[in-house]
Formats: sequence, structure tokens, C-alpha cells
Amino acid sequence: MNTQPQAQLKVQLKACYPWFDTFLGQMLSRMDAQKCHHGMLLLGPEGLGKADLAVQLAQALLCKTPGQRGCGQCQACLLFAAGSHPDFHQVQSEKQIGVDDIRQAIEKLQGTAQLSGAKALIIHQADSMTESAANALLKTLEEPTRQTYLILTSAKPHRLLPTILSRCEKLLLPQPDKADCGRWLASEQIVAEPALLEMYYASPLILRQMANAEAGLGYQDFITALDGLRQGSTSAVQVAGHWQEQAARFVHWLQHWLLSQSKPPGPQFNQWWPLYQASLVASKQLTHPGINKALLLSGLLSQLAGISSRSV
Repeated sequence: MNTQPQAQLKVQLKACYPWFDTFLGQMLSRMDAQKCHHGMLLLGPEGLGKADLAVQLAQALLCKTPGQRGCGQCQACLLFAAGSHPDFHQVQSEKQIGVDDIRQAIEKLQGTAQLSGAKALIIHQADSMTESAANALLKTLEEPTRQTYLILTSAKPHRLLPTILSRCEKLLLPQPDKADCGRWLASEQIVAEPALLEMYYASPLILRQMANAEAGLGYQDFITALDGLRQGSTSAVQVAGHWQEQAARFVHWLQHWLLSQSKPPGPQFNQWWPLYQASLVASKQLTHPGINKALLLSGLLSQLAGISSRSV
């Protein structure tokens, strides 16, 4: 079997992140063999890089150079790089993707491609589509126009309608292990706290964002807050008020800290485990709009302070 085309392709379009190298090479080969499904659902945790990979796949699908997907030199690639390719569209929203968003995107896919090639639509965080938006997408997934590709991304596929899931090829993306993530961070000249690397190695972009944050509360601030609370030098209300804008991060870190304290067998297990379970409930509650974050955190931290005082 001749593997030269795939070797060329990997040179032409380098994966946006090293953990996608093999996957991208496989997808480029499938494109050349015209074996790509018209509906692709990219699955992986938040912070993996799904959005960037989806854009690379779209560029490769639209490239006009045979055997060199994503060449960067053809008219399609130049327009793509300039953000003005007429047959490439994206849908994304910080909250929910509504039915009008989907209808407008589908309308752009109708008819012949303006560059006489493929057409591509990316729906970022597709699980944020409302039910009516998802239903509006179904017909296009069932009966796409010629050379039309829909690329959906999701970290929460359980929130997608079963009808959407059944009409897409589900592609579970490779994730870096701890060593891979550490090497990538080093190449980015980023030093991460060992505890954060343990928590976020499968979500390296989140880890990079935390390391690069110029403002906000970091992991050492979290540890300092816990120490102060356990020693009685600060109150649950004070810590909760300080962290309410980053409540989800605090609760996530608290869960990992509690697990490190609760490893059975040992006397600490029965003390910390109920609080860990309460933190899981708190994580779900934090997804509800309008939740009083300071009050929620204060309740968790009061339990922690109570356990600490009994342990003295």
C-alpha cells in the first residue's frame, strides 16, 4: 500500500495540537478517498481544542489542491485564511444556539457552492442548540445538498437530541495523557502547578488559560483560602464572597482536594466523603442561572470548617 499521499498531507496541514496529529492524518486520507461522512460530530472534553480542529477539517474539505488538503496556497485556502471564504460558515453562541441561527446557516448552504467545490458549516458546542434549533437541522443532516459537510462539536453529547446523534458520525477525539500535556506546556513555555496538571491534563487549553491569566484567583490562592478556613483565621462567608465569581472553578478544585483527603482506608474517609458528595451537587446547581453563588459556596465551606474544627 502506498503511504506517500498521507505523508504529504501531514506536511501540508499540521495539526493545531500534537495530540491530533494521527487523527488529522487519517481524516485527510479519508477526504482524498471521498469517504467522509457529511455529518461529523467531534467529541471530547472542554479545553481539548475541538473548535480549532473543526476549522482545520473545514479548511481541508474546501481546499482546491488535489492530494494536498489545506495547502495554504490555492484560492480557497487564501480566502479561508482571510476569513472570507463564501462557502464556509460557523454557528456559535455563549449561551444557546437558537432556531433562527440554524435556519440562517442552512440557508447559506443551499444551492451550488460559489467556488464550485465543497461547502462546510461548523456548529460549535452543538449541545447548546435549543430543541427547535436541533429539529431545524435534521433535514439538512438527512438530505444534505451535494458536497455539503456539517461539523458539530460537543463536550456534552448527552444533551443532544437522539435524532441528531443518530445522523452524525461520532468521532471521539484523542486526548493527551499527563506526559503529553506536560511536554506541550513546556513547548509553550508554561509551568503548571502539579495539582492542576493532574486535574486538567485532558483539557490542556483550560490549563494554558489558567497559567496565562493575568488576573483572577489561582490555585495557590485556593490553598491559602482552605488553610485559613481550617485554621479559623478566615470565615466561610469571607472566602465565599472572595471566590463567588469563580465559584465553578473553586468547587472543581475542592472536589479534587477532597478526593486526595478521602482515599480509603483511613479515618479521614468518613469525614470528607459527605462533603465531596455535597460538592457534586453544588456543581450541578452552579449551572442554573440565577443561583446565589456566594450562598452556595458558604454552605460548602461551613461544612469544611466544621469538619476541621472537629479534627483539632
